[in-house]
Amino acid sequence: MHKKTLVMAVAAAVCVPAICAAQSKKPDWDANVVELYGKVYPEVLHIQGKDATPAGTAVSTLSPSPTGNSAIISRQEMQSSNSRFGVRGQERLAPGLKAIFQLETEFHPDSNDSAFAQRDSFVGLAGRAWGDIKLGRMDTPFKKYGDQLSFLGISSGNFVSSSNVLRKTGFGTSSASSFHLRRANVIQYETPHVAGFNGAVQYSTDEADTPTRHPHVWSEAIEWAGRGFTVSLSHEEHWDLFGGSRNAPSAQSNFNDQNVRSKDKATQVMVMYKLGPHTFEADYIQKKYDENATVTGRFQSYKNNAYELIWSARWSRAWRTQLEYIKAMKGSCTRVNATCSTDGLDGSQLQAGFSYYFSPRTYLFVIGAVLRNGFSARYNNSDLQAPALGEDITQYAIGLNHNF
Repeated sequence: MHKKTLVMAVAAAVCVPAICAAQSKKPDWDANVVELYGKVYPEVLHIQGKDATPAGTAVSTLSPSPTGNSAIISRQEMQSSNSRFGVRGQERLAPGLKAIFQLETEFHPDSNDSAFAQRDSFVGLAGRAWGDIKLGRMDTPFKKYGDQLSFLGISSGNFVSSSNVLRKTGFGTSSASSFHLRRANVIQYETPHVAGFNGAVQYSTDEADTPTRHPHVWSEAIEWAGRGFTVSLSHEEHWDLFGGSRNAPSAQSNFNDQNVRSKDKATQVMVMYKLGPHTFEADYIQKKYDENATVTGRFQSYKNNAYELIWSARWSRAWRTQLEYIKAMKGSCTRVNATCSTDGLDGSQLQAGFSYYFSPRTYLFVIGAVLRNGFSARYNNSDLQAPALGEDITQYAIGLNHNF
């Protein structure tokens, strides 16, 4: 009896009213609900690197001198990517109005090194007629509305994530150049769906202002879906984040010069089409990093374009395959009263995989990816290691995914 009472008490705590996380059906819009959910997808992988740029090779102005030594250690690793556990809910406040919240935590089943609610976590108001307003920490609309076809559903935080090549620079290792991030200190508005259209706009601040700088981000996107197509246009601007200087050699950096400000921006177009069991997606992105430097030799600007092509196929209830290619161009750059070369700053990633579903929520996956760096580039899709200049990375893995 005591065990039954305990089970009933736990069920009552997580099911309000009688709607549990195990249910995949979306709750009624006006229902009062608290839901537990999650996704776990550990994998065992092998990683190896080769073909680092030889010492003495003339490389891009924005890259350090090559050493010729590989930095990737060939080994087996266990990764759990962005495995996560969350609680979310809604409360009816009035006809057509509800309160919403979410607390989502990344956790690693192979270790114990995560913090609470560091993923998308927010509270807000949702209006059936006018849309949603959220306050908290969450992905930008630029990230959410572009690159929507996740690689076999496990690309978030994984080496098969396209963002490692598509949405960053090929020089430096700082994430300041990335347009694929979750932002803190966010206020976001999301429109309702009207005639196939929906969109979002987000503002966030780093809360690190100085007398001359105001680090903040604006991100916005609009999407249309219909007749098998999904099309989106996204734009994002980073003020005073210095994605260029924080990746360029220190002698060229403006980051510590309080007289210099930066404005980095990116625009992306996505087209996705579903035809029977097949889904095709194409993304094209242009990134530009600008700084108003005046000191001779300092970083001034960098611009490059990148694209990706994806084919996903569901051959049966059990089998699914995916093939993807990402390519980043070398781009162009300027420095103050000095030459600037981008030779060798290109990169690409080719990946393929398949999954076998034991049930709608549980499947086995096998994946592999080859990332090729130009002789001046350091694109990186490894979670624990970083390549040498020009070093290519090969990874393949087998893992298990479970959604709950």
